[in-house]
Amino acid sequence: MRPLCVRLIVLLAAASAFAAAAAAQQRNGEAYSTTPDVVREVYDMRAAMAPLPLGEAELKGRALFAQRCANCHGGTRQRPGPLLGKPTIERLGEAAFGEKVRKGSAMMPGFEHTLQPAQIDQVAAFLKTFTPRAQAATSE
Repeated sequence: MRPLCVRLIVLLAAASAFAAAAAAQQRNGEAYSTTPDVVREVYDMRAAMAPLPLGEAELKGRALFAQRCANCHGGTRQRPGPLLGKPTIERLGEAAFGEKVRKGSAMMPGFEHTLQPAQIDQVAAFLKTFTPRAQAATSE
């Protein structure tokens, strides 16, 4: 009878250790496993696909903004950075905006080693033509 109890205890201990290891692996070492929220956005496709009256510098700045900035400065919970656009450039000024992009901040990396000064100027030129959707609704 005793060897049966010992085997049962060993089996239960092994099963609980296996379950704990599987749970830790599923969480990737995090305290809790997270699932991203899927947020459906309704876009006006005609407005999105309409050709923009932008010059060459603004078009290059738009592409750079999409590649380097929009991932964080999208204005959603998944993209928590502040919305950027014409009001930002007007509030900070082009020189201060360029310095912020070059040097970064506590929450944002600096881009002085990955963007040329002309490219930062192109992003600023694009932002001077752009008003983010949330700010556009409040200014009307």
